Amino acid sequence: MNQEEYVSPEDCPLCGENNHCGNLSSGKNNKCWCANNDITFPESLLSKVSNVAKNKSCICKACALKHKQDINKST
Repeated sequence: MNQEEYVSPEDCPLCGENNHCGNLSSGKNNKCWCANNDITFPESLLSKVSNVAKNKSCICKACALKHKQDINKST
């Protein structure tokens, strides 16, 4: 695998910041922030993730909430 194909599971594929994924933590009882019912990942957000990063890295909370806010503004 070359470096261009490597995707860090800890980095948001949209902004590059730490995604704080609870699923990556070592504790079994840690629940990820994305399990919150107020957070959604609609296709309009998921489609922004490059094919290289799909299913390799989680979108961060800030990007998910920003997308939700942008959608609410446009409706």
